[in-house]
Amino acid sequence: MALYDNKYWLLSHIRNSFISSDDTVTNNEKSDPNNMFEKVDPKQRVKIVKKSLLSQKLEECTNLPKNPYMMYAKFDGTGQLNVPTRRYKILLTMLENDYKNDSLDVSCIASAKIIDLIGLILFNVRNRHANLTLHPPTHYGLYITEEDEVYRDLPPLDLKECVAKFGFTCLGLVEHKEPIVSFDESNKQTSDNDKPEASDKKKIGKEQSKTDESKITTDLEVMAVHKKAMEAPLYQSFQVNIITKMRYRVEVHLGISGEKIEIDPIQPKTSKFFLSKQKPVSCHMDSVAWCEIIDSKGSKTVFKVFYSSGYGNYKMENEVNNLSPLQASASFKHFDFEAEHNIAEEIVDKINLILDLRSSHSRKEYLAARERNLYKRKSFNISK
Repeated sequence: MALYDNKYWLLSHIRNSFISSDDTVTNNEKSDPNNMFEKVDPKQRVKIVKKSLLSQKLEECTNLPKNPYMMYAKFDGTGQLNVPTRRYKILLTMLENDYKNDSLDVSCIASAKIIDLIGLILFNVRNRHANLTLHPPTHYGLYITEEDEVYRDLPPLDLKECVAKFGFTCLGLVEHKEPIVSFDESNKQTSDNDKPEASDKKKIGKEQSKTDESKITTDLEVMAVHKKAMEAPLYQSFQVNIITKMRYRVEVHLGISGEKIEIDPIQPKTSKFFLSKQKPVSCHMDSVAWCEIIDSKGSKTVFKVFYSSGYGNYKMENEVNNLSPLQASASFKHFDFEAEHNIAEEIVDKINLILDLRSSHSRKEYLAARERNLYKRKSFNISK
């Protein structure tokens, strides 16, 4: 117990046995007890915001020009779920030099109008070619295109029509110097010109007014023909009679679209037995060659649809032997139909419009055969 009497030992024991402070704490963390629980203002706290690499790149690209067609980006069908869309291959005819006739694949929602599709195309073109001078969508037209050939002789698609109305997958974008007037707007202009007040203000002279009226009438007729041509490939069913080889008339549904012609017999309700049985028939539109009215008696009109009976066979043979379609001998048959006069005319016009747009090998062969027969008849008459 002598150690407890030694004051130096006691001081050393107390110092080494009890921790009165933390020597590991740096001088910066040592503070006055009065400042240890100091209030902190939450508003003065600095928030650390993490930015993605894309956000950083967008902030760096502050000098990029704004796309003036951004409003049409909402019609883009890429990545849309549970929304009907349409895909198109667009030929860009307004590009020059190395980019001339360059194509663009565009996906558009089915509820968009033609003017919206043109705006979406221009939006994508602007993203590709930032330095290209472009105009408002009304200065462009979408034309029917086949095998990279734009049919500029036909009017463009109506700007106010819905894209889902047309079945074309390849179109050509053509630039116009003046804005395109739709069919409805042309019709509205005509009705406005018929009003006395408008005619008094716009009338310069009788000759000028007649010229303007004639031009408007011609434009309306062209637009009407164009609208009819655009609606031709859409599926439509007609109730007609098919005339069999035995000259029986069987009631059928004649379905016509841009891809095929379907003949579906209608089961008669009055009798369980009928003399002639008609089987359902389907013909690809590329096998159809011609359609024309043959005879009209009273309210009924007879028309024929000519088709190539060996369409699939001689097409395959041509590919194997490397023969052109006109060198192959195709045999043609025909269906005879009877319908009301106005219905028959509508059917014939619809089929011929589709055939003009498709220009199939069967049609070329049939027309060539008609020319040969016509030449033979002329030669025979001359020899007499």
